[in-house]
Amino acid sequence: MFSTLAKKTAARLPHEWQQALKRRHFQRHIARDTFRTDEPEWELAARWLAPGDWAIDVGANIGHYSKRFSDLVGAGGRVIAFEPVPATFELLAANAARFAWTNVTLLNLAASDATGVVGMTIPDFDTGLKNYYGAALTTTPTDLQVLACAIDSLHLPGAVRLLKIDAEGHDAVVVHGARALIARDRPTIVIESISGEIRAMLTTLGYQEETVKGSSNAIYRHPST
Repeated sequence: MFSTLAKKTAARLPHEWQQALKRRHFQRHIARDTFRTDEPEWELAARWLAPGDWAIDVGANIGHYSKRFSDLVGAGGRVIAFEPVPATFELLAANAARFAWTNVTLLNLAASDATGVVGMTIPDFDTGLKNYYGAALTTTPTDLQVLACAIDSLHLPGAVRLLKIDAEGHDAVVVHGARALIARDRPTIVIESISGEIRAMLTTLGYQEETVKGSSNAIYRHPST
């Protein structure tokens, strides 16, 4: 009850104050090494990444997976983190500044299948706070407009070993915009949406689907890796 009351109170605070409270909260978790997610793929990332590897975090949000990837690939590796929502990106940047390694490239972009400006919607929690975890791209006009680009348009020089996608229903478009990279590097792919369209695209590229007990994500791995 107190937690709900505290959240309703926080919802009445100016945006800058809300952001400051969140920064302090995440700062404490990073310092205590408790900055993580309960998704089993967070732990499993150690099977797929090694020092020197490259990884991509689409829908990085505040950076739980980005930090995990950063720790695993170390100083010689690289993490590319996509987060299109400005308020969330601000927190991601503040958190990344406290990571052990300076190996995370932060992109205030939405991963998509083309370069362009797109709208985003951000739902509200019952407490009145914004649900930034549920932020999603939309084709309808919105007040929040963000820049989108295809992962393939970056022409990344490093071999990407892990691609995590959490794009709130936009996942298939992200995969379509990364087909060349996927065909080149055959990374392990952790993806939130499980759809026939995604299965068809990745099956064509030789991927096999796996699931982990207790997770709503799908894991796609290529037999050659």
